[in-house]
Amino acid sequence: MDKWLANNTAAKIIALAVALILWAMVHVDTDAPTITRSSQGDHTTIANLSIEPYGLDADKYVLKTVSPQQVSVNVSGQSSQLASLATSSEYEVKMDLSKIEEAGQYTVSLQVDTPPGVELLSILPSKVTVTVEEKVTQAFDAVVLTTGVPAEGFTELDPIFEDGNAVQVTLPASEMKQVQKIQGEISVEGSNGNVSGRIKLVAYSNNGEILDDAVIEPASLKVQIPISSNVSSKTLPLNVSYSGSLPDGLVLSDVKAGAQEVTVYGSAGVLESLSSYPPVTLDLDRITAEGATTYSEALAAPEGVDRIVPSSVNYTLTVVPYEQKTIANVPITLTGLAKGNEATITDPESSQMDVTIVGASSLLAGVTASDITLTADLAGLNAGTHNVQLAVELPNYIQTNKANPLSVTVEITGTASDTESQPPAETDTENPAATPGTDGNSGSTNETDPGTEPSDAENNANTDTPSNEDPVTEQPGTTEETPTTTPDEGTTDSGQTDPTENDGTTNNNGETAPEQGNDTGGEAVTP
Repeated sequence: MDKWLANNTAAKIIALAVALILWAMVHVDTDAPTITRSSQGDHTTIANLSIEPYGLDADKYVLKTVSPQQVSVNVSGQSSQLASLATSSEYEVKMDLSKIEEAGQYTVSLQVDTPPGVELLSILPSKVTVTVEEKVTQAFDAVVLTTGVPAEGFTELDPIFEDGNAVQVTLPASEMKQVQKIQGEISVEGSNGNVSGRIKLVAYSNNGEILDDAVIEPASLKVQIPISSNVSSKTLPLNVSYSGSLPDGLVLSDVKAGAQEVTVYGSAGVLESLSSYPPVTLDLDRITAEGATTYSEALAAPEGVDRIVPSSVNYTLTVVPYEQKTIANVPITLTGLAKGNEATITDPESSQMDVTIVGASSLLAGVTASDITLTADLAGLNAGTHNVQLAVELPNYIQTNKANPLSVTVEITGTASDTESQPPAETDTENPAATPGTDGNSGSTNETDPGTEPSDAENNANTDTPSNEDPVTEQPGTTEETPTTTPDEGTTDSGQTDPTENDGTTNNNGETAPEQGNDTGGEAVTP
C-alpha cells in the first residue's frame, strides 16, 4: 500500500479526484432545474423552474415578492421527444400581472409554454402569491463627500453645483422611508486650485447601505469644490440690470438665476470696502421670440479680489405676449403736505381710481387693488389747486398703460408759513422740477437680486410737460413716478453705469424692469 501511495502516477490520480470533488461542490447548483422521468417512460417531471412575470406597469409598481419562486411541471409525450427536449430552457412558466392596478398582495395563476408535441399535465403549485408595491418619487438635495485633503496652506470651501443639487428619487414606498441621503464623491487630495468634475449619485439608507433599486434623476451632477488659499472671504448679493429691447408686443414674465449671491476672496482690507457686486447686464436684444432664453454670464473678480465663486451664472428669461386688465377702485395716497396745510382730492372725488395694467396673463390674474399703490407727492406745493401726476408702484413685471398717464386734481388750503403771503392760485404742478434741455429720463438703480424680491423704488419728478409723441409702454414690474431730472442719464446712484437708461421706474421691490422703449426693454405696442 505504501509503495502504491508513493507511486507518482497514483498521487496524480488522487489529486485529480480531489480537485473534481471540490469543483463540483462549488459549481453544482442544487436549486437548478432538474429533470425526473416517471417509470412509465412517457411522463417527465421538471422541477425548480423559475417564474417569469410580465405585464406589470413598471413605471408605477415594483414586484417585491413571489412565493414560491420556483415550481415543478409534469408533462407527457413520446419518450424520444421528451428525451430530445430534456433541458429546462424549453419550458417557460409565466404569470400575467397586467390586470394589477394598485399595490397589494395577489394570488396569480401560472401559465406554462411547452414545446410542440409535449402536453402539460400539471403545475405544482398552479398559483403563487405576489406582493406588488407602488413606486413613489421624492425630491432630495444631493450632497458631496470630498476625499483627501488639499495642499498645505489651502482649504476646501463649500461645493458649488453648476445646475443646482435638487434631484428626484424613485423607489418602492417601503424603501423610500429608508433614504437618508443622496451623495456623490470627489477627491481634493493635494489640490491648490478649484476642483471640478461630474459626480455619480448614490442613495444611502439610514444604516449606510446603498439602495440599489433607487432611480435618481439626474443620475450625476457637475460640481466644483473651491480651494481657498486661507484668505478672507465675503458674500455679496448678485444683482442684475437690462439693456437692449424686447420684440414688439412681448413682456418679461419671469427671470430665474442660477445663483443669488457671490463669494469673493481676498485681503480683509479690500473686502471691507465691498458692499455689492456690479450688476450683471442681460441683453434683451438677444431675445427674438416668445419663450425662455438662457444666458450664461461670466463673473469677473473686482479689482483687488483674488477670486470669485461662482465664476459664471445662468439666467433664464421668459417672455410672453402681453395682455391688459383694469383694476377698479385703487386708493390714492397723499404725501409731502406741508405742516399746517390741508389737502383734498377734488378729481376723482372718491379718492380712488381705475388702473389699467399690462403684463403676462399668468401674472395679471392674481393682481388686485391691494397690490397697487398710487401716491401723489405734494411736497413743495403751495395753497391752491394742482394737477399732480401719480407715482405708481406695481408687482414685478407688471406695468401701466402709459398712453393714459395717471394724475389727480388736489386742492390745498391752510396756514403754512411759506404760503401766508401768497394768495391761492390755480397752477399746474405736474412738472414742478422741470429742467430745460432734458428728455425726462433719469438714472435709476438697476440692481436686482435674481430669484429674490429687489429693493427700494426711487421716486422721481417729471422734467417736462407731457409731449404729444406716442407713449411708450414700460416693462412690467415698474414704479411709475413723476420723473426728476438728473445730470447724467443711465447712471445708478452708486456710480455704476445703468445700461437700461430707463425713465426711473422700478417695481415694488426695487428691480428696474427693462423699459419698452429705445434703450431698456421691449417696445411693446401701446394697448
